[in-house]
Amino acid sequence: MRASGRRVYAINPLAVARFRDRHAVSRKKSDHHDAVVLANILGTDASLHRPLPSDTDLAKAIAVLARAQQDAVWERTRAHNRLRSHLREHYTAILDAFTGKRERLLAREARAILAIAPSPAEAARLTRNRLRSAVTRAGRQRRIEA
Repeated sequence: MRASGRRVYAINPLAVARFRDRHAVSRKKSDHHDAVVLANILGTDASLHRPLPSDTDLAKAIAVLARAQQDAVWERTRAHNRLRSHLREHYTAILDAFTGKRERLLAREARAILAIAPSPAEAARLTRNRLRSAVTRAGRQRRIEA
Protein backbone atom coordinates (compact mmCIF):
# COMPACT_ATOMS: atom_id res chain seq x y z
CA MET A 1 0.00 0.00 0.00
CA ARG A 2 2.86 2.34 0.75
CA ALA A 3 4.37 1.71 -2.66
CA SER A 4 1.18 3.01 -4.26
CA GLY A 5 1.47 6.27 -2.31
CA ARG A 6 -1.25 5.64 0.25
CA ARG A 7 -0.79 6.56 3.88
CA VAL A 8 -0.88 3.61 6.25
CA TYR A 9 -2.03 4.11 9.82
CA ALA A 10 -1.20 2.05 12.89
CA ILE A 11 -4.44 1.53 14.80
CA ASN A 12 -4.51 -0.30 18.11
CA PRO A 13 -6.53 -3.54 17.80
CA LEU A 14 -8.21 -2.80 21.13
CA ALA A 15 -9.47 0.51 19.74
CA VAL A 16 -10.81 -1.30 16.68
CA ALA A 17 -12.59 -3.84 18.89
CA ARG A 18 -14.23 -1.09 20.93
CA PHE A 19 -15.23 0.82 17.82
CA ARG A 20 -16.65 -2.40 16.36
CA ASP A 21 -18.82 -2.77 19.47
CA ARG A 22 -20.25 0.69 18.82
CA HIS A 23 -21.52 -0.37 15.39
CA ALA A 24 -22.61 -3.97 15.87
CA VAL A 25 -23.74 -5.83 18.94
CA SER A 26 -23.25 -9.31 17.53
CA ARG A 27 -19.44 -9.21 18.06
CA LYS A 28 -19.20 -11.25 14.87
CA LYS A 29 -16.13 -10.44 12.78
CA SER A 30 -16.15 -10.08 9.03
CA ASP A 31 -13.67 -8.53 6.65
CA HIS A 32 -16.29 -6.23 5.15
CA HIS A 33 -17.48 -5.01 8.54
CA ASP A 34 -13.89 -4.53 9.75
CA ALA A 35 -13.07 -2.48 6.64
CA VAL A 36 -16.09 -0.25 7.34
CA VAL A 37 -15.07 0.12 10.99
CA LEU A 38 -11.48 1.06 10.05
CA ALA A 39 -12.72 3.57 7.46
CA ASN A 40 -15.04 5.11 10.06
CA ILE A 41 -12.23 5.33 12.62
CA LEU A 42 -10.04 7.24 10.19
CA GLY A 43 -12.98 9.28 8.95
CA THR A 44 -13.88 10.57 12.39
CA ASP A 45 -10.65 10.32 14.40
CA ALA A 46 -7.80 10.47 11.87
CA SER A 47 -6.06 13.16 13.89
CA LEU A 48 -5.78 10.78 16.87
CA HIS A 49 -3.86 8.17 14.86
CA ARG A 50 -0.43 8.58 13.38
CA PRO A 51 0.52 7.44 9.90
CA LEU A 52 3.39 5.00 9.71
CA PRO A 53 6.62 6.62 8.57
CA SER A 54 7.89 5.78 5.12
CA ASP A 55 10.45 3.02 4.85
CA THR A 56 14.13 3.83 4.71
CA ASP A 57 16.27 2.48 1.90
CA LEU A 58 17.71 -0.08 4.32
CA ALA A 59 14.23 -1.31 5.29
CA LYS A 60 13.28 -1.62 1.62
CA ALA A 61 16.48 -3.59 0.93
CA ILE A 62 15.72 -5.93 3.84
CA ALA A 63 12.20 -6.47 2.49
CA VAL A 64 13.61 -7.36 -0.94
CA LEU A 65 16.10 -9.80 0.60
CA ALA A 66 13.45 -11.39 2.81
CA ARG A 67 11.20 -11.89 -0.21
CA ALA A 68 14.07 -13.40 -2.21
CA GLN A 69 14.84 -15.78 0.66
CA GLN A 70 11.19 -16.83 0.88
CA ASP A 71 11.08 -17.42 -2.89
CA ALA A 72 14.23 -19.55 -2.63
CA VAL A 73 12.70 -21.64 0.15
CA TRP A 74 9.52 -22.18 -1.88
CA GLU A 75 11.52 -23.12 -4.98
CA ARG A 76 13.65 -25.57 -2.97
CA THR A 77 10.48 -27.15 -1.58
CA ARG A 78 8.99 -27.45 -5.08
CA ALA A 79 12.19 -29.04 -6.41
CA HIS A 80 12.34 -31.44 -3.45
CA ASN A 81 8.71 -32.48 -3.99
CA ARG A 82 9.30 -33.02 -7.72
CA LEU A 83 12.40 -35.10 -7.00
CA ARG A 84 10.58 -37.19 -4.42
CA SER A 85 7.70 -37.74 -6.85
CA HIS A 86 10.05 -38.92 -9.64
CA LEU A 87 11.97 -41.15 -7.25
CA ARG A 88 8.72 -42.66 -5.97
CA GLU A 89 7.96 -43.76 -9.54
CA HIS A 90 11.41 -44.89 -10.68
CA TYR A 91 13.78 -45.35 -7.72
CA THR A 92 11.94 -46.31 -4.55
CA ALA A 93 15.02 -47.90 -2.95
CA ILE A 94 16.63 -44.51 -2.34
CA LEU A 95 13.43 -43.26 -0.72
CA ASP A 96 13.31 -46.33 1.51
CA ALA A 97 16.96 -45.86 2.48
CA PHE A 98 16.36 -42.31 3.73
CA THR A 99 12.79 -42.53 5.05
CA GLY A 100 13.76 -42.70 8.71
CA LYS A 101 16.38 -39.97 8.49
CA ARG A 102 15.68 -36.48 9.79
CA GLU A 103 16.48 -34.60 6.59
CA ARG A 104 15.50 -37.43 4.22
CA LEU A 105 16.43 -36.53 0.65
CA LEU A 106 17.80 -33.15 1.72
CA ALA A 107 20.62 -34.85 3.60
CA ARG A 108 24.10 -34.48 2.15
CA GLU A 109 24.50 -38.25 2.14
CA ALA A 110 21.38 -38.72 0.01
CA ARG A 111 22.61 -36.16 -2.51
CA ALA A 112 26.05 -37.82 -2.61
CA ILE A 113 24.55 -41.25 -3.26
CA LEU A 114 22.20 -39.87 -5.93
CA ALA A 115 25.21 -38.23 -7.61
CA ILE A 116 27.12 -41.51 -7.96
CA ALA A 117 24.06 -43.73 -8.50
CA PRO A 118 21.28 -41.78 -10.21
CA SER A 119 19.39 -44.93 -11.25
CA PRO A 120 18.54 -48.29 -9.67
CA ALA A 121 20.79 -50.07 -12.18
CA GLU A 122 23.79 -47.98 -11.21
CA ALA A 123 22.95 -48.40 -7.52
CA ALA A 124 23.03 -52.17 -7.95
CA ARG A 125 26.60 -51.89 -9.25
CA LEU A 126 27.80 -49.84 -6.25
CA THR A 127 30.42 -51.42 -4.05
CA ARG A 128 30.58 -50.94 -0.29
CA ASN A 129 33.88 -49.10 -0.59
CA ARG A 130 32.53 -46.63 -3.14
CA LEU A 131 29.41 -46.05 -1.05
CA ARG A 132 31.50 -45.61 2.09
CA SER A 133 33.76 -43.06 0.41
CA ALA A 134 30.77 -41.14 -0.98
CA VAL A 135 29.11 -40.69 2.42
CA THR A 136 32.48 -39.84 4.00
CA ARG A 137 33.07 -37.14 1.36
CA ALA A 138 29.55 -35.85 2.07
CA GLY A 139 30.61 -35.20 5.65
CA ARG A 140 29.36 -38.21 7.57
CA GLN A 141 31.67 -39.08 10.44
CA ARG A 142 29.71 -41.62 12.45
CA ARG A 143 27.88 -44.81 11.55
CA ILE A 144 29.50 -44.97 8.15
CA GLU A 145 29.08 -48.74 7.98
CA ALA A 146 25.34 -48.41 8.68
